[in-house]
Amino acid sequence: MQRKWLWLASGLSLLWAQGVGIGILQPDSAAILHLESTSKGLLLPRITPAQRDAIQNPPWGLVIFNTQDSVLEYFNGRCWLPAYAENCDDCNFTLTVNPAQGTVDHINTQSVQATVTLTQIAGTPQPIALQVYSTLPPHTSYTFNPPLLVGSGSATLTIEVEPIAPAGTYPIIIQAICGRTIKNVVYTLTIDSCYRVDILNSTTDYNLTAANPQLPTNQPICVVVHTHPGVEISATSTAVPAFTTGSLHPQSVVALVHEGAFLGRGGNGASGAPLPNYSLPGQPGGDALHITARTYLYLRNGYIFGGGGGGASAGVEQSWSWNVPILGNVGFSLGVAAGGGGGAQLGRGGAPSGNFTIGYFAPGQDGSGGLTARGGMGGLLTRTLSYSAGPLIINVTPQGYGGQGGDYGYPGRSGAVQVCISGVIDVPSPFPDIPISIGCLPPGGFQLQPGGPAGYAIRRIGGAPLVPYPDGPYLTGFLKGRIGP
Repeated sequence: MQRKWLWLASGLSLLWAQGVGIGILQPDSAAILHLESTSKGLLLPRITPAQRDAIQNPPWGLVIFNTQDSVLEYFNGRCWLPAYAENCDDCNFTLTVNPAQGTVDHINTQSVQATVTLTQIAGTPQPIALQVYSTLPPHTSYTFNPPLLVGSGSATLTIEVEPIAPAGTYPIIIQAICGRTIKNVVYTLTIDSCYRVDILNSTTDYNLTAANPQLPTNQPICVVVHTHPGVEISATSTAVPAFTTGSLHPQSVVALVHEGAFLGRGGNGASGAPLPNYSLPGQPGGDALHITARTYLYLRNGYIFGGGGGGASAGVEQSWSWNVPILGNVGFSLGVAAGGGGGAQLGRGGAPSGNFTIGYFAPGQDGSGGLTARGGMGGLLTRTLSYSAGPLIINVTPQGYGGQGGDYGYPGRSGAVQVCISGVIDVPSPFPDIPISIGCLPPGGFQLQPGGPAGYAIRRIGGAPLVPYPDGPYLTGFLKGRIGP
């Protein structure tokens, strides 16, 4: 028995000197424990951080698997250090997001928010930067507030989604970076779909809901409207816009992707009228677009032009009398007028009214049509009129013009008129004729009515919001006219 124990002790001593091999007959001489397997691994104690921290006086080099962070950790005599860290001052933290998902339906929600929480569990407090690592869907954007945390804290993630963003469910990777430590968490974003309307052909007086009866009007909806290149939508009168979103529920959302043209009707030039100065104001131009619900406008080389205002008419009705030697008191009455020009986009030039019976009338020109339309010129008063009263010949030369019609986005203009009068007494030969100098009346011309205002580029019916254009006048290459209620 004594020999047996001596032999066993001698064998254990030899085994300890060579190292222990599991799965291998000859363990590496540098290893105290050498494991070999093609189908199994080394299983370390799997514990939570709380269980790890409950270990009393852990020895230097003790190794565990952290089940919360899924990482190997070892005790270096000062702290529990993740396998990837170099020292206790390396930044280590936990990252969570709450809630982990959100949905944008465009009607009630145009954005989602989540709280991102960081808790630094190792290292001195350090700046931890936040970002979205994955590629967002088109027409979405994000912000973190604040974008940088020091140590532990929370930030608000806001994801803004435009109505033209593609519908679907998207995993959004939220990433936090602190030194060499990078951690990710996934947020799931769902974007609901909208109705879609494509306008491919030119037309007039377009009403979105009338032209698309499939769109509900008794409940809020989201609709994306795309007017394609080359499509021209114009108004047939100043009483209606070229395009209107119609009778959509007021809480609906419209995304207007505009590559065509909306052209408001031009105001008509004023005609002559039975007034003391034979002048009327020009007609207002028509509107290009009416919105009746929240509208997002995407101008992609599209045009929205309010019709030009009509020009005012210019005229005068006047009676004159003179005490002429030999002939005594001589008088006559005269009425002359010039019509205003029509506003851009087919505004009609002013013509004489049915009550205009004295003198003569110079009609205004019509405004032209299409994208390059211009306001029509007002009528010109250039004709000399002659009146005879016995031997007295009176020459009347009106000098004036009707107001010019406005171009797109511009009001019509007022006109001006002045009447110059001269006369001569026809004396029988051989005596010379006797000239009579009368002059021009009035000296500064008559002040007449104004031209009509331009039509709106976009009129917000019922206070419907327009994104991203604020109210005000616009005279750009793509917007001409006022935006406002």
